[in-house]
Amino acid sequence: MQFYALVARSRRSPLYSFDTGKHRRPPILPRLSPWLVVVAVLLLAALGTALYALWVVRPLTDRAAGVIPPGLVPSLPETPKGGGGQAPAKLPAFGAGAASTRPIPGVGAAAGLVVEAESGHVLWMASPHKQRAIASLTKMMTALVAARAHRTTGTFVITPAMTDVPGETIGLSAGDRVSARDLLAATLLPSANDAANALAVHTSGSVTAFVKRMNATAKTLKLHDTRFSNPSGIFDTGNHSSAWDIAVLARQLLATPSLSALVGRKVYVPRSGPDYVNTNHLLWTYSGARGVKTGFTDASGRCLVAAATRGGRTMIAVVLDAGGDEFTEASRMLDWGFKHA
Repeated sequence: MQFYALVARSRRSPLYSFDTGKHRRPPILPRLSPWLVVVAVLLLAALGTALYALWVVRPLTDRAAGVIPPGLVPSLPETPKGGGGQAPAKLPAFGAGAASTRPIPGVGAAAGLVVEAESGHVLWMASPHKQRAIASLTKMMTALVAARAHRTTGTFVITPAMTDVPGETIGLSAGDRVSARDLLAATLLPSANDAANALAVHTSGSVTAFVKRMNATAKTLKLHDTRFSNPSGIFDTGNHSSAWDIAVLARQLLATPSLSALVGRKVYVPRSGPDYVNTNHLLWTYSGARGVKTGFTDASGRCLVAAATRGGRTMIAVVLDAGGDEFTEASRMLDWGFKHA
């Protein structure tokens, strides 16, 4: 009997205890290591950052997209109908008869100019009439045109045509009611492309019509090296100027009180949203600094228009495609200008 019992026990399934006991379901999801979870989260964050950077940076190197076709922007456009706004400030013409062309130590800009604003006396210049991409220095003309058309006060509603602009923005959305002065400040201080676009459409009804007005104003100011193709400067194709013309434009902007007051502000507090911080570092570091505008794309390089007032004199320095730090180069140019004025 013991022999048969032993044989019977030997024929039982090795999993007999599992077969006869309580069944356990396998887990639906495999157990993940905490380290794998951390790595996955980091990879997703890196992917999101890369996609955002692509959206912001790609337009800076794209020289073809989003530009108004040349046929729609005449080289010598007529003054637009419907009122031209304020006339340009009457200032003495630039004179460069005694301008130095010797290199200023520590200045490696591809093109530049130093001029005394009041007299128009050009003190120093390098490739002053060479046509170059100017990036967001374009926004000086956008602000000037909008101000002269009396479209920088009151409020208006953002339309779809004013949005969807790449690069630096303040996040405007269709349907938003905004202050025109807030958008003017956003255009000049943090250099918001959507703010410039919104001002353009608000002023002229469309970007194309506004660009024609920009070029008409350039013609009036005798900016012979200049042509605009968009109001923000984010696209470089068809959008260019020179150190000479940019200095003339900056001088006009400084002669417009509402604009001069804005470009000299370190911070602007809008009606809603975060404060606008000026991208011009010289306002914090250079004694007497009062503006004017920064700019950068891959095509233009680092650009800066700097102005400062000392001893009753205002000096303007234009840096196009700085060889090093644009703020350092502009500081050296301003120092040189005040010393040799």
